[in-house]
Amino acid sequence: MFTQSEFRLLIPEEITLSELDYALVQTWPDGNLPEADQWQAYLNGLGLVAFENWLGDRLPEKRRQRDLSHLPQVAYVTVGGFKVCLLAQSDYLDEQVFWPQDYLEQPELAAHFYGIVEVDEEAETVILRGISRGDRLQTAPKRDGHYRLSLDHFDAELNHFLADCRYLSPAAIPLPVNVFAELKAQVTETATKLGNWFDGLLDQGWQALDQLMMPEAQLAFATRNLSEDIQAGKLLDLGLSLGNEQVVLLVTLAPSDEDDKVRIQARLLPFEAEYLPADLSISLKSKSGKVLQTITSRQQDSYIQLKPFKGVPGKVFQVEVSGDGCTVNETFEI
Repeated sequence: MFTQSEFRLLIPEEITLSELDYALVQTWPDGNLPEADQWQAYLNGLGLVAFENWLGDRLPEKRRQRDLSHLPQVAYVTVGGFKVCLLAQSDYLDEQVFWPQDYLEQPELAAHFYGIVEVDEEAETVILRGISRGDRLQTAPKRDGHYRLSLDHFDAELNHFLADCRYLSPAAIPLPVNVFAELKAQVTETATKLGNWFDGLLDQGWQALDQLMMPEAQLAFATRNLSEDIQAGKLLDLGLSLGNEQVVLLVTLAPSDEDDKVRIQARLLPFEAEYLPADLSISLKSKSGKVLQTITSRQQDSYIQLKPFKGVPGKVFQVEVSGDGCTVNETFEI
């Protein structure tokens, strides 16, 4: 004899569609979709409406918002901050679900939950077959751009889904992360903004040359650089064991008369010393870390410099200074 709870496990949730539900779905634009896509969008639409009705009875306190932008493939609805992705089929006789891979892996498409619904248009019913957390589907087999899922991948006990929505935070279910975008944001956030230098705004740690170096040193360097370009320097501590010497990374900017690019040159100078330590290197690197050029100091080099280069506003590059086993990287955004 089944208990009431066990008996309910054997009977999927079934929702009856109304004339208003059909009328609503028929108002959703399908553009000039191929016939097959129109049918899938129609099934997904009916499944979405039924799911929303079911949610309204069980989680009336949770705000819902539907997303129809991918209806020819899937349907989305957000429930109290949880994103639910639904896929409708007219039957599941083969007990297999082919879920497009992008909808589980792309950060902008991934959802907290994935649900499968069965739409019987003639019977005017929708059956909720099951729902699974997205992070629990990631290890399922995949081939030809689809996750190959069985019905067992989806939890038919929908109270588990309802409990998660009631008692969990959306942050408790991890979503795919766009690592490149995060890395780009981190690089942009920490990069020295060279464009601000033209407005007289220097980033922390950077100083005008007259504030950073003794007048004698400025004069010695000025004899080699008579332009009125914008310059700023930063004192670098490489942990050198050569008499506690420090060095100055000096960056010079000049707007180009021919285009929107900025001409840039990076130099390495001794600080309170006549010469740079020998075997000290300065390298220009791309944002991805590819080395584009390197110069290494010799005995009694009073400075070393990279070849001038140009870049457009927004471009990111790195300058690396290394010596005596220590390395300092500075990231710049033009």
